[in-house]
Amino acid sequence: MKKVAIILLTGILFVSCEKDQNSVLLTFQGVNNVMKSVVTESSQHVVIEDFKLSIRDVEFKKDESHLDSLEVEFRGPFDLDLASPQDALSQTIGSAEVEPGLYKVLRFKLHKSRDRDMSHELYDRSLYIAGTIDGVPFEFWHDTSENLDVEHGSGIQVAEGQVNVTVQFRMDQFLSSLYSIDLAQAVDEDGDGLIEINPDNDDDNGGMADQLKENIKLAADLIKE
Repeated sequence: MKKVAIILLTGILFVSCEKDQNSVLLTFQGVNNVMKSVVTESSQHVVIEDFKLSIRDVEFKKDESHLDSLEVEFRGPFDLDLASPQDALSQTIGSAEVEPGLYKVLRFKLHKSRDRDMSHELYDRSLYIAGTIDGVPFEFWHDTSENLDVEHGSGIQVAEGQVNVTVQFRMDQFLSSLYSIDLAQAVDEDGDGLIEINPDNDDDNGGMADQLKENIKLAADLIKE
């Protein structure tokens, strides 16, 4: 009888623990892929065919006062591929247990790494975009390593069970969320047939690279599915 009682008690505790688990399933998503038909101020068409990020150390914060805590839910690093020549894409990085509560901020670090093949688009880079400007290929990359905070105005309640949370990057905002950028002004300074936009100032487009990086950061939304 004692053994049966112990088994029953253990089963009850197990079920109780399972029931009380609070978890977040986290997805990153590219949305509003109208960049395929955007016309710039100079009447040139901009097409985004590739959008990649390298991130790590994803944390959920209840408010701004918790931003310095070290409760990392997803360590990473993670390579995110959020666009193809045909469509915007989404990528789920996993599920993590969190304390119950109202979460308003998701923080992650844009992370450059050399722990990959040197031919990879994200080798020693944290952001990468490729496409065409009026039919001419362009390539943007940035090697910034910094925290990016994405907020949800009213907060996301995490209680019993699993909550699906998505970080959406609105690609139609990449040229206007903070700075108004006319990619038609980007130049192919070395005449190699590729317009390069990066902080190394290849093709003399370094200033535009920093503005585009800031626009991408502000084009992210935190939503509950």
